[in-house]
Amino acid sequence: MCNNNFERNAKMRKAKAPVNVETEHVTTGDIFADLGFSPAQAVELTIKSDLHRSLLERIRASKMTQVELAKVLQVHQPDVSNLLRGKLNLFSITKLCQYADRLRLKVRIELEDARREGSQVLSRTASARRRKAA
Repeated sequence: MCNNNFERNAKMRKAKAPVNVETEHVTTGDIFADLGFSPAQAVELTIKSDLHRSLLERIRASKMTQVELAKVLQVHQPDVSNLLRGKLNLFSITKLCQYADRLRLKVRIELEDARREGSQVLSRTASARRRKAA
């Protein structure tokens, strides 16, 4: 009897479930909104993830160790580890912008009128303005 149950279970594991080819989820194009975040939270998370992606590209290209990166970013090594692991809830947008500046990345924030398509982009480049003043 025990052997018979084993064979039956083995057959059940080998059986494949039917493939559902119909799409049951429609996305709005904003993953954070799709996940249920408020519009304000979705904007913040989008900004953080864009900054993080750019930081990781620069960090990978530099091939710095975590210790070297900690010196450049002027932080402790555990903060570098958290950054590399994508724990963005531990970092503010301001802090991520400071890291970008320390890695010699130019940060630019663009604002658009959300009510009109093809609207004029308003932009400010904080790091460029600060460097000119120095």
